[in-house]
Amino acid sequence: MSVDGKARFAQLDPRAGGALAAIEAARNVACAGGKPLALVNNLNFGNPEHPEVMWQFSEVIDGIGDACLALDMPVVGGNVSFYNESNGQDIDPTPVMGVLGLIDDLTTPPPGNAFADGQTIILLGSSATDLGGSEWADVLHGLTGGTPPKVDLPAARVLHECVRGLVNNRMADAIHDCSEGGLAIALVESAIAGNVGFTVTGEPGVPTAAACFGETSNRVLVAVAADKADAVVAYVAEAGVPAFTLGTTGGDQCTWTGAFSVDLDAATTTWRDAIPNALSATV
Repeated sequence: MSVDGKARFAQLDPRAGGALAAIEAARNVACAGGKPLALVNNLNFGNPEHPEVMWQFSEVIDGIGDACLALDMPVVGGNVSFYNESNGQDIDPTPVMGVLGLIDDLTTPPPGNAFADGQTIILLGSSATDLGGSEWADVLHGLTGGTPPKVDLPAARVLHECVRGLVNNRMADAIHDCSEGGLAIALVESAIAGNVGFTVTGEPGVPTAAACFGETSNRVLVAVAADKADAVVAYVAEAGVPAFTLGTTGGDQCTWTGAFSVDLDAATTTWRDAIPNALSATV
């Protein structure tokens, strides 16, 4: 089961935001080896007496419908919360999706997201210059405009089937979807989980900031033993999913050549202390 949602995408494009939230929740279920079967939603909006809020509501529902039809994933329940305002200001439309999936054969645990030493890191799916609505744009730079990532529903369906196959055929040693913060954050989260660093390069043709922190949808990070990498790349190619070999795991640094190199212990401390530090800053 997975629960996902992001108000920034829905604020920029409500229909895309609804679809992207549903896709991401389904993608997380697929990364555990499960087939997404059903969705419930929690839809949060401002004052419905404002025409723009009712437009946002209608668009979000259409986006969820688009995604669910494409993924054969019925909506089986949900709730709507209106009149969410602060000092007369409507909240951003905030659709939250819960997706339930089924794993047919659970004789061994799913792989999890932790790197181990000596693995090859492969990115499934292609990156684009998708910084609109990203953590990089909003939190770091205060940029609240732009467009969210493209919604590619056929690609989502193909990717989910491919990922399920990798997990259920025990071909993936570690797997992690790319979402908030982009590929760089997914890499560092997997490094922290396994206490193992990495050295990677970005995809050719994608600007550095977008490559590191863009939040293009339909991407999954896979780590495999070096001697299994060719078989995984061949499997993914046969499934029709783009793949790019990023680099390898090992050492105590998180290094993206030409972009950053961060000490793993320092990154771990920053990551684990983030919520306590944020809370203490507001007291």
